Amino acid sequence: MLVEQLVRSLDLSTTAGTLNDADVANGLGTSAGSLAAAMNARASLKSSNEDEDDEEDVELVDLKTVSTLGVGGFGRVNLVKHFDTDKVFALKILNKAHVKEMNNKSILYKTFRDSERLYMLMEYCPGGEVWTMLRNWGRFDEITSRYYCAAALEAFDYLHRRFIIYRDLKPKTCFWIKTDTQIGEPNFQLKSEGARTWTFCGTAEYVAPEIILNKGQDTAVDIWSLGIFMYELISGSPPFANVGLARYMTETAKSLICKFCRRDPTQRLGYGRIEDARRDQWFTTFDFVAFRNHSMRAPIRPKVRSLTDTQNFDRYPSTDNFACGVDESGWDSNF
Repeated sequence: MLVEQLVRSLDLSTTAGTLNDADVANGLGTSAGSLAAAMNARASLKSSNEDEDDEEDVELVDLKTVSTLGVGGFGRVNLVKHFDTDKVFALKILNKAHVKEMNNKSILYKTFRDSERLYMLMEYCPGGEVWTMLRNWGRFDEITSRYYCAAALEAFDYLHRRFIIYRDLKPKTCFWIKTDTQIGEPNFQLKSEGARTWTFCGTAEYVAPEIILNKGQDTAVDIWSLGIFMYELISGSPPFANVGLARYMTETAKSLICKFCRRDPTQRLGYGRIEDARRDQWFTTFDFVAFRNHSMRAPIRPKVRSLTDTQNFDRYPSTDNFACGVDESGWDSNF
């Protein structure tokens, strides 16, 4: 249903031009696009290219480099050929120093594994999700919205400096609320390292035009999603729901959304330099230094009764309802 709604409302017939104030008021577009077709095409391509051959016996010494396919912030991707079988593969080569640099303790403490599962140990944020607060409040005022948009900017600055594209900003997966003065880190499950990628992922309403049109994508897609994120926080609904904004949104807020959502990726405010977005008029009264030092009180302060309090989270079954197969192949030995 979400895809069908977006196809009916999103105009992606051209990537030229810039979103204007009328676009914001009318929901950033009104005619049909090609999102469903693009997603179906990628799913079909993935299915047709699946290779079920067992490649576990391939060793690094058995591979000959043919050429370099790409170079990114963490290393390179080479085209390689297996000496004995002449099979060809793409070999991603990561720089250990860069990978070690990304080992940020505030994001991931430790990992574990057993014969059935992988485990990631992270900080617990008892305040719950931003999405839960937005659902309960209906929408945020601009002071509250500014706080969470600033948090997204800081997260993007951290990621983009390390050549990582996030690609899944939205209230549901962006931040957990930690304490009165802090919020947790975003969910990094859809991140991608490198200067540019062509894979399709993310939430439909937040997907940038270049992703749908298969133009290739870089950190500019995160800037686009920040504009959609800002819109949803202030209005309570994504922009493609045709929600009027005149009574909710200041002119400076609408202006910044338009700057974030320019259809030319290279013209989006903050692309290549997050500091430009921090200096926008909408953020004039926001103290980024106090925010980074955790001396700024969060606008939303959920009640937390104890260290193990879960009242700010939705209820879920205590056990999985699907079978976990035993895997002792050893592919995760270094996890």
